[in-house]
Amino acid sequence: MITDEDLHPLTPIQGEDSRPWAVGGVCRDGKWAEILKGTLDKLRSLEHAAGHIGNRQFIHRLSKDLNETDMKLPAYPASVKTVDHMMKRDNADAFKFSQLLETDAALEQAVWYQANSVEYSRPAGSLRGAIARLSQDNMWRLITRVGIESAVWHVPHMQPWVNKQRMHGVTVAEVASHLAGSRRCDAYVAGLLHGIGRLSIYRAAVRHRRGPAPEAGFVSSLSDEMYPTIGVLIARTWDIEPGIVTAIGFHNAPSTAPDSGKKTAWLVHLANIIACTASAEAEGLDSDGREVLASMRGVKLNIEDAFDVAHDALSECEAFHAAQDAETEST
Repeated sequence: MITDEDLHPLTPIQGEDSRPWAVGGVCRDGKWAEILKGTLDKLRSLEHAAGHIGNRQFIHRLSKDLNETDMKLPAYPASVKTVDHMMKRDNADAFKFSQLLETDAALEQAVWYQANSVEYSRPAGSLRGAIARLSQDNMWRLITRVGIESAVWHVPHMQPWVNKQRMHGVTVAEVASHLAGSRRCDAYVAGLLHGIGRLSIYRAAVRHRRGPAPEAGFVSSLSDEMYPTIGVLIARTWDIEPGIVTAIGFHNAPSTAPDSGKKTAWLVHLANIIACTASAEAEGLDSDGREVLASMRGVKLNIEDAFDVAHDALSECEAFHAAQDAETEST
């Protein structure tokens, strides 16, 4: 029996693959209904071919989840939609931001944390004062990032893996927006959400109380292959911008992406390689990501600057997660 404190045996092992970006699948192009039907047909074939009962039951659960109207996931955070709408209409102010923060304690905590960082000589005296210290673009990024993490990224008994996924998503988002040259852009959101398909896969995998667990290798392999496709289905259910949806589905093979989202897909592709490589370097693991980037034809970027952004993002994420954990333990 697995308790809340236990780490689930299906939790993927980090750092085994020196090129994790190279094993991911690609979504087929087409209408939402066509992609959903093709995905369910493929899962049905895998279910029939699976010899392990735990694998069959896992695929059956995943298929049922994808067939649900909400795909058995929380709704896309209203705060994220609202802040995006505010920024596009150019009517964001401290009062509207403070109203948004009241909808999720995690958002308010994140603003206090950011506004009281070491770059300021003294603590903010009020929430309005904390908001005033941050630019509108920074507030947009903070609410978008923390809103998605707080409302969506949860898998029972896999918190360390979830934290790694969240950290990786933020790092990809930071690097992608750096490469795009914009603080507020589709590449940032696409970076945060590029791996969201893994969430549905592992949520289905851990729900095996009435039967045997699926094989960890089988789940990991299916996740690598199908997470972009399932990510597209989730993003379309959430009514995400088409360019972001394209980047989610094609970031592993951006040259095959539809023209409408090809640039964003390329930004996320490059940022994903940089984020994976920076994470490996931070843990002292071998990776040839720098060589892969240097050998790419037609790709021009300042590799050292991009890696600086990635390492800074990793350090900031670790500090932020530690602060969140400390706040949770004190309440």
